[in-house]
Amino acid sequence: MRKVLAVILTLIMVIPVVSAGTIDGSVKFLGSTAGNTQKTREISLALIALSSARDDTAVSIDQQINELAENLIKTQNPDGGWGLYPGETSNALDTAYAVIALRMAYPYVNPLDSGSLLEAVRRATSYLISSENGDGWGYVPGTPTYYYPTVISLWALGESGYSYNSRVVRNALKSLGNLTCEIPRYEALALKLIAYHSLGYPVDDKAIENVRNLLLQGDNLTVKEKAMLAYALVLYAPMDFNTAKILLNLEGMAKKANDGVYWANKPSLFGSTDIIASTAFATLALSAAYVVPTEETGANPYELPCKALMGLQNYDGGWGLYLNSPSNEKATYYALKAINECIPPASTVERALNWTEMKFRVDEASLAPGSGMPVGYFFALETLLEHGMLNETEKAQAIKEIKEAQLDGGLWGNTVIGPQPYQTALAVKALLDLGVNPNDTTIQTAKRWLLDISNGGWGIHVQTPHFSYMLKPDVLTTITVLEALGPISTPKELQPHIQWLVNQRTDGGWAYWKEYYVWAKNMTYPGTPSVELTVRATDLLARYGYNYTNETLNFVMNARDSGSIDNKTIETAFTIMYLSRFQYVPPVNLNNVENTLNSAIINVIAPSMEKADVDEIEENLAGLFGDRFEVPNSTQIGEENYIAIGGFDEFNVRRYNPYVRFHVSDESITVGNVTVPRKDAVVLIPGKTAKGVVLFVLSDPTNYDIVKEIFSTGFIRYLRGNAMVLLREGSYVRVIVVR
Repeated sequence: MRKVLAVILTLIMVIPVVSAGTIDGSVKFLGSTAGNTQKTREISLALIALSSARDDTAVSIDQQINELAENLIKTQNPDGGWGLYPGETSNALDTAYAVIALRMAYPYVNPLDSGSLLEAVRRATSYLISSENGDGWGYVPGTPTYYYPTVISLWALGESGYSYNSRVVRNALKSLGNLTCEIPRYEALALKLIAYHSLGYPVDDKAIENVRNLLLQGDNLTVKEKAMLAYALVLYAPMDFNTAKILLNLEGMAKKANDGVYWANKPSLFGSTDIIASTAFATLALSAAYVVPTEETGANPYELPCKALMGLQNYDGGWGLYLNSPSNEKATYYALKAINECIPPASTVERALNWTEMKFRVDEASLAPGSGMPVGYFFALETLLEHGMLNETEKAQAIKEIKEAQLDGGLWGNTVIGPQPYQTALAVKALLDLGVNPNDTTIQTAKRWLLDISNGGWGIHVQTPHFSYMLKPDVLTTITVLEALGPISTPKELQPHIQWLVNQRTDGGWAYWKEYYVWAKNMTYPGTPSVELTVRATDLLARYGYNYTNETLNFVMNARDSGSIDNKTIETAFTIMYLSRFQYVPPVNLNNVENTLNSAIINVIAPSMEKADVDEIEENLAGLFGDRFEVPNSTQIGEENYIAIGGFDEFNVRRYNPYVRFHVSDESITVGNVTVPRKDAVVLIPGKTAKGVVLFVLSDPTNYDIVKEIFSTGFIRYLRGNAMVLLREGSYVRVIVVR
């Protein structure tokens, strides 16, 4: 094992922090050069590289990023596009480069400017979509489709949240391989892989291996081609010896100019040195080298859901249930509730409220006597009420309309199967929110009916002239009814339904049904919990003495980290609303831990490890960093500095670091966007305590030999990134640094 880890250490010592000095120099060069050019493409490439390298530089470059972003926004044409130079006719190629640059710069721009940046991207994306030919893009609208503008437009749409399944993307992807390619083939290959990565399009491992071999053997490649292919490679491939060799080779091609560093093709009679493009892609390759794959780390644990939610807003101002789906009243209602936690641009809320007001008038016009309580009308009404957009006359009119919408026999539902618990509950809540007295006859009649038809949850109700019955109760209807009846009922009246709801909890949350039967297969399946129902159930049950706060916190964070909420408006909104309640934990990375190892007193705890092994680790630490390590009697993490060694389920990592995605199953471990087999993994994750830091060293006991070698070999001196994964691969241990 000592021999294995010696190999790892060799790799890290050869490339200590992927070329921090080189990146600093290239950033200085690009910042200076971009300020002296007016070409949209060159400004965009510089901004893309600076944004990627922002966290890898010794000094802040936020001002340069802001200035370049402002420059692009100011030179945008009225049609939403950009030309080769300011004021020139818009074209797809330069517009797409500008979209990529602004999207990548967005996390780092001044918050006061973020609204104008997003608006510029929205207009530019609209320009790109409207100028698509059906099979890709020409340079300007109405011209034949070409490879270069098509592949860059695909990259831009990927950065804007489109996936390879989106219509406009899908058609262009199909035709990409058949298009006239007007740029060098290896540049075309690199850009295709970069665009695929942005869109989440699957790429065969053989294609990446071919790129790796091409770079290792490609003496005839230009500097620009090597830089572009290297960037494409590190987007897909984990750090290994061959990748390290490629990056070292690329770094060796850099040239110095004063205190700057740049890359350029060799000058030729008819060729271009492509100095900005070459330098930009080389910088991207070096700054992304340890990212497997790219993962954003926000300023707080809830930034990523906020950006995702804002990215789901439609052009008309509303939100659909899913990405690119038509705007929906319920989705927009919850999106607006959540977006307030994100401090959004005023235009985001204004556009949503304008859409809701328009939609409310449409829904209101369709509300007729006996029509029931439309779900869309209810959520549009609630949105306007919560934002103070209805006057007393309009409220009175709404009360009148809701009461008149009852069925002939009273209550709300439809004329086919009769009154429905869900619609009746929505009507009761709406009337109460409009200021109707709880003792109003209409409300009390609805309450009595709801309590009479069930003694354990509610679902679809069937009523005929001869009989009535309820189908299988569901969680959504039950929660909605309980939310409506809560203010006008006693706990005793609701207790059977509360207990029914408690019993529906499954797999850490609540699903529409705990289990359901499929007749065609004659099988019963477990339901899949949702964030919406889990948060609503947790909040509701808390009023009656049931505390699921921590369990729901873990469920919501796992849902966020697993990607199950991606492109789902209501799920994303409830994730934001729930996580925003918890105390902010300052970000921390392994560099913070390394600094602490060199300067502070640290407690070492390992509840499941043999005492002799713990003592050996403490002695190794003392030999490396000095006599500042203690093994306390307690195995609990306190307020000071700690190294906590144990199993994957032994510590509540999220409590000390909500930023790094960390998910454990019986078969695998996910850290950030890296998923590896559990049986082969050791994970290092930093955390923040009240007065210091904590380093979690987690594994199953079968890998404790690797854990011990982390300390005995001195590997602990070389911590990098937001987390690290050590993966046993036969007789080797591979290091993955999560950035």
